[in-house]
Amino acid sequence: MFDVIRDFNTPTNHLGEIVLYLSNNNKIGVTILNLHEHVNNSFGQAWMYIKYNPNLDIYDTFMNILNKLTRDIFQEMLEVGRLEGDFDVNDTVESITFPYKDVVPMKGDDNPTSEPVHYSGDWENYILFTRECVEFLEEIECDMDEEDKHIGLYIIRGEILENGEFIYDKPIRSNSYKG
Repeated sequence: MFDVIRDFNTPTNHLGEIVLYLSNNNKIGVTILNLHEHVNNSFGQAWMYIKYNPNLDIYDTFMNILNKLTRDIFQEMLEVGRLEGDFDVNDTVESITFPYKDVVPMKGDDNPTSEPVHYSGDWENYILFTRECVEFLEEIECDMDEEDKHIGLYIIRGEILENGEFIYDKPIRSNSYKG
């Protein structure tokens, strides 16, 4: 199992997702698909690379990242929506956040956990992301530190601090964003 996904898709609407994966060199890769386009009309995907201390709890770290990104994306959506008249002062981030579930797609039918297997057209076989799943996540070899491979792309860089706080260096925008 490689990816942990916060899936915002519904049976009637394909809205997007936030995908996290462990990478070599104590990095977490993040891809945000389609959620940020609602905010800035910047289609495509956002890429984020996050440094973390391997001594931190991976489940808590992943949930921290997913929750902060979800909140930040929908906070910006709320602020833009208020300016455009789509939302009023009574709307909150929580009231406009799309329903989601946190899932781990599986390779074939192999389920090493005790979690029940579910099926969807998007992910085929998957399990819900739980603390038990973490020990079965596999690291992906990825050259996130090679700057010359990313020339001209909008890459967001982040870090999980020792106290568990998640910070990143610029707003969430598509990797092709020019600004």
